[in-house]
Amino acid sequence: MNLMTTRSLSFTMLALGLTLAFGLGLAGCAVTDPRATDRAPGALPAYAAPDRITDEAIRGDHRAMLGLRERLAMLNQNGRVATGNAHWAKAQCWLDMAQQNYHENDRSRVIEEALAESQALVDALEKGTAPNDRTPPVGNSVRLREDLWTRVAKVKASPAAACVAAQAACLEVQLVWAGHEYAEGGWRHANPYIGIAEHKADAMDRGATACAAPAVAAAPVAPIVREVLIERLVLTTDTLFDFDRGSVNDIRAAGRARLDVLAERAKGLQGIERIALVGHTDRLGSAEHNQPLSLQRATAVRDHLVARGLPAALFTVEGKGSEQPVKRCEDNQPRARLIACLQDNRRVEVEIRGRVAAPAR
Repeated sequence: MNLMTTRSLSFTMLALGLTLAFGLGLAGCAVTDPRATDRAPGALPAYAAPDRITDEAIRGDHRAMLGLRERLAMLNQNGRVATGNAHWAKAQCWLDMAQQNYHENDRSRVIEEALAESQALVDALEKGTAPNDRTPPVGNSVRLREDLWTRVAKVKASPAAACVAAQAACLEVQLVWAGHEYAEGGWRHANPYIGIAEHKADAMDRGATACAAPAVAAAPVAPIVREVLIERLVLTTDTLFDFDRGSVNDIRAAGRARLDVLAERAKGLQGIERIALVGHTDRLGSAEHNQPLSLQRATAVRDHLVARGLPAALFTVEGKGSEQPVKRCEDNQPRARLIACLQDNRRVEVEIRGRVAAPAR
């Protein structure tokens, strides 16, 4: 056998081996729409919609993402919905999927479809209604890895479901995401997303196992006194003061009436030991101006409440200036509209705290 024949035979054996290995690899991952070839990274899929490539569509996606991010933050910040809530977590994961595809300049309908799923969940959470538990195949997603879908379903039907509800919800979104990447670029494109799904599934199973494990009985301990949050309120300073005003004499009549209601409410609560007032401003103006203004407004609220019969010793007062905004607004708009947009950042946060006996952990 000459050298050329040997090389030809070796190449043929190598090609056959790669073909068999690739075929066996695909056989382990069941899909409903297998693709024969990978598309070049960054190339638009054949089903990309022309109306999704316009500047207005891109700007609309950006506005929608910013709005959903703020609404999710507000749901969590005011204590209405915990991050462990399955629907809150799924809304966040749909938003993450949309944002990543936005930054990758994916102009198929996957961005608006993922945002629509996130928005439907946020709408329901804000209204206090039961959100839909569906996980549809957005972005022309192909259903991959039935073994991982089965693991999700098994955990959701188990007694440990509540412990890992958020993880299970985001795993479902991750599997849809992997299926979308496969639809766009084949296995090479989808593999990293499938790997993430595998890690999420392992973490979900570990959490479910830990939740289901019987608790070890602890020796009884004497109760200790802990400080707890009795009530938390956020007062928009625009309802209390005119713009850029902050003394107790500047409080509007409507603002005084609202503080009077707060004072009567506080008098009726049991076990109060501390009322913390923290003032905030928007980002307009300098830090040298905003920090003392935020402190002045919190102090004015305290002085009014003290005048209505609450002990001055109960209060702590702090000013944060513009350091902790709860809403972001774009600068490219008229100043009056920008001021209105930033209203939520101009606020005084009120935390009424007390002390109760509770078992030590």
